Amino acid sequence: MQFILLLRQAPRQLTFGALHSFGSSFGQTFLVALFVPFISASLGLNETEFANIYAGITIGSALCLPVVGRWIDKVDILSYSLATMALLALGCVMISLAGNVWMLIAALFVLRLAGQGLMTHVSMTGIARYFTKHRGRALAVASFGFPLAEAILPATLLALIAAFGWRYTYAGSAVFIIIVLVPIAFLLIRRDQKFRAVPTRSPKTAAKQASDSNGPTDTTTDSMPDQSSPTDPEHPRLFRSLYVWFCMPMLAAPPLIMTALFFHQGAISTHKGIELGWFAAGFTVFAVTSVLGAFGSGPLIDKHSARRLFPWHLIPMMAGIIVLAISHQPFVILIYMGLVGITVGFATTLRTAIIPELVPLDEIGAVRSTLTAVMVLASAMGPAIYGWMFAADISIEVMLTATLIAMAVISVLSWLSERPGFYVPPGISPQDSH
Repeated sequence: MQFILLLRQAPRQLTFGALHSFGSSFGQTFLVALFVPFISASLGLNETEFANIYAGITIGSALCLPVVGRWIDKVDILSYSLATMALLALGCVMISLAGNVWMLIAALFVLRLAGQGLMTHVSMTGIARYFTKHRGRALAVASFGFPLAEAILPATLLALIAAFGWRYTYAGSAVFIIIVLVPIAFLLIRRDQKFRAVPTRSPKTAAKQASDSNGPTDTTTDSMPDQSSPTDPEHPRLFRSLYVWFCMPMLAAPPLIMTALFFHQGAISTHKGIELGWFAAGFTVFAVTSVLGAFGSGPLIDKHSARRLFPWHLIPMMAGIIVLAISHQPFVILIYMGLVGITVGFATTLRTAIIPELVPLDEIGAVRSTLTAVMVLASAMGPAIYGWMFAADISIEVMLTATLIAMAVISVLSWLSERPGFYVPPGISPQDSH
């Protein structure tokens, strides 16, 4: 019921967020992967060469994200959105015209930076800044664009590739972005100055924005960080505190482990004597439980805060890995994928919802882009790390056991970061934060 009320109160803002999470798919791995066989055949690349190029580009775009991502704190979010969509469309056009490896590298870099990086950044940052009282629920609604795209676009684009070829399909994607996504984004918030506004550090301005937001935001400043000067010694910079370094492994763990285990699912299925089709079925379960995890986490975040929930969100994934490690039965793949999906759904909302609890509103974009870069780097490193273990003839059971131990350690570190002396976010007293 709360989700329905929230949609009634702020339909344009929530649709704007979901639109960008949906549009990010044009630069996401699951969609780019559909084109890999056709691009590789066209440019004479083998699978390993393309994978190496893709990993390098992913790392490069991640390193650029903190620089480009912080601009969202300084400009009108609609202008930032339209520029991002234009860059995404440019990436689609560039890849459709790629005639050699260097053109492909440039195109994929633009596509990854604009799609996976900035489109998601606009969605999550805009929603996190605007909503304070129901931030968790709002982020869950905005993130619904991700599974919606995963459900609709792969089959659609494969049909278009079969009918028109991969180059025309990517060119058509650019047309879709320009004539569909851009006008919708413009119409949704063109008159909403509160949503579009560059955040300030003035407490009065923040309180006024909260009270004027037609209900979805809180009417008090108790739930938002103090907007005082960053030079105030009572409000240390986030990256100068032990808190963020103790929590960083928790942010990196889900993308690193999930990407690595999904990437090496063939080796896992061979070792366990399970048909690969069980993993294909597991992705359907994964998609469903990730949506349930995202929507389930929203009310919990609003009730308990993202900080209190954060140290515990790896537990479902840990349970899934335990199931995978101890059994060779095919049906455990469905259980494993479902439990991993719950953690991924929780992480989708938690990793953005926690940022406004730690920093002033006008630093959300800068902090989120830096933390996102860490997660992207982790996802790029995951397959390589596990690949080295496979090359060293380390058994699946030992790998999964080591993974569980590492996850337990970083969960404890995240829990310890909440102890006194690590970090007290602006506007939250030590008594309230524990």
